[in-house]
Amino acid sequence: MKRTLSTPPSLCDAQKQARNCGLDIPKLEALLKKIEPLSDKYKGIFYLAAAGLYSADDLAKMFNHSQKNLNADFNKNLGSHLKDYLELDDSERLGITSLRRILFRNGYCVIEDILTTRYAENSELERSASYTISTESDH
Repeated sequence: MKRTLSTPPSLCDAQKQARNCGLDIPKLEALLKKIEPLSDKYKGIFYLAAAGLYSADDLAKMFNHSQKNLNADFNKNLGSHLKDYLELDDSERLGITSLRRILFRNGYCVIEDILTTRYAENSELERSASYTISTESDH
């Protein structure tokens, strides 16, 4: 089935994109089962956010969701529950933009270089930030 702008990606398509970005889908499915019931919409948002290919605004458009409320809804429906199962510190925030990094750190990615498959703007920000840090320490 071809997706149009008004139809959100299927759960299967979202999982394929996440798999192509190096995520361990069976392991992620087991994680999501712990916080059931969860709609296919939020599972799709989870997989695409974990893939790191899209911004929160892109995801909101794809899933016909309010851009203003997506981050809060993601945290309410997923982030707060995932925090318990991923054993994160209370001070650590789990949101759309931090999800991929946290999953990688907790062994849910099967690739070593996660920056090459991330949303371009985020990976460029991280690369330039590490370059700035290294050049500042040279002086």
